[in-house]
Amino acid sequence: MAFFTWEQKYELGIPEMDNQHKKWVAILNKFYDQVSKSDLKKNMLEMLDEALNYTKFHFREEEKFMASINYTNIDEQKRMHKNIITTLEDFRKTIISDKTITSMSLTNEMKKWFKEHILVEDKKYAEFLKQKK
Repeated sequence: MAFFTWEQKYELGIPEMDNQHKKWVAILNKFYDQVSKSDLKKNMLEMLDEALNYTKFHFREEEKFMASINYTNIDEQKRMHKNIITTLEDFRKTIISDKTITSMSLTNEMKKWFKEHILVEDKKYAEFLKQKK
């Protein structure tokens, strides 16, 4: 069973963004599967780097999309994106410094953020786009 199952409620109705969100779910599930294997620190760093790199890519794309539709709340989205990136980078620093961090706390935090961000914040720009049309 997957750690995080994609559901229709996460759909924004914007294929490019929905596909990127699905890719992020796949990365999160892969992360969850890998952290249970040996060499936990190495696996966590590799998976966190993949998640971090993809998250940065997705946020750049999402921000370009929001700019293209003149989304009025783009600055708030950018602020939240920056906070999420900082949180992931802080997790990475914690792992590198050998401070205790559990794989479950990290994966649960990533899952929580993802669900809340899509269901609340990303739905706002999807609704904004629908109203513009």
